[in-house]
Amino acid sequence: GASYTLTFPTTDGNADEFLQTNGSGVLSWASAGGLVRLGGSSATGQNVGDVSFDLFSTTYDMYVVQYVISFVSTGNLWLRLRSSGSYLTTSKYKQTLAGKKSDGSSTAIEHTSTTYFQLTNNNESSNTHNSSVGTITFFKPATSSKTTQIQMHTQEFDTSSVLADRTGGGIFLTAGDHSGFGLLGSANLDEYNIQVFGVKQ
Repeated sequence: GASYTLTFPTTDGNADEFLQTNGSGVLSWASAGGLVRLGGSSATGQNVGDVSFDLFSTTYDMYVVQYVISFVSTGNLWLRLRSSGSYLTTSKYKQTLAGKKSDGSSTAIEHTSTTYFQLTNNNESSNTHNSSVGTITFFKPATSSKTTQIQMHTQEFDTSSVLADRTGGGIFLTAGDHSGFGLLGSANLDEYNIQVFGVKQ
């Protein structure tokens, strides 16, 4: 067979890096693109006030969150950003979500200055179905020179068991280095499965 020489890097690399070649036998560490699962949490019968994650860094351009949540009683699901491990509770959250209900009526959630992003409206408490399901995308949340923009797609069953589907976005009005986020509500969380992914270009 053919004879060739490979030159390996002199360090062990960083987490999630891979070996790439320059085509002439010299190998080096490089960052992988694509979707990487960074963490998650799931539980049943917990009766907890919130579930938080401090996973944001400049390593990833986007973060995608998928969640399934039900409540111990009727309530609304909220999203809050975190900085240095604490919630940001200033009135800097602006959002608009537009959508339709399964009965044909329109439904929207709009806020110009609140202390959270509101993801649902009058969510039903039930363990027979998933009361709230959704996807959240954060764009460069850990970049201190940028305001954090967020895209949201949410579904819920309301207290009349009518399905509502909403899509829209939000923005935190002050630029900052955000460390993570949390999901909480006007009622405690009962059953949940929340998964967080990082996206590289």
